[in-house]
Amino acid sequence: MVGQFILLTIIVAVGQLAVGHFTTSGLTMIVGALLCVVSLAFGWRGFVHLGKNLTAFPKPLDDGQLVTTGVYAIVRHPIYTSVLSGCFGYVLLSGSWVAGIVTLVLCGWFTFKSRVEERFLHARFPAYAAYAQSTKKFIPYIF
Repeated sequence: MVGQFILLTIIVAVGQLAVGHFTTSGLTMIVGALLCVVSLAFGWRGFVHLGKNLTAFPKPLDDGQLVTTGVYAIVRHPIYTSVLSGCFGYVLLSGSWVAGIVTLVLCGWFTFKSRVEERFLHARFPAYAAYAQSTKKFIPYIF
């Protein structure tokens, strides 16, 4: 948790610096804003569908249930998807290629964290293997 918050703080901070920026256009700004809006909606739905199963840690709660409905039917880690799409939207809005690089580092962080989390999920929920086979990790139908 601490590592991802540090990376998020760096992304926001470097997006505000006057160095490492690219020229943005109206289209870039529209796409960035749309990514941020979709990110908020997708993340909110992820939180709502998890309900009492929500935990900040990769290990599922002892009394938790496997959630495979709602946005979890589209991707296995919608909250990570939400954070990443919001960060990419922010990169486009801020025009900061440095924030883009740190966002790619955050992608690696979430990829690693999701692997750890999925080991726990496989051990805790027998149905997780079939769910993981049929549902992409972060990007619907792609990855």
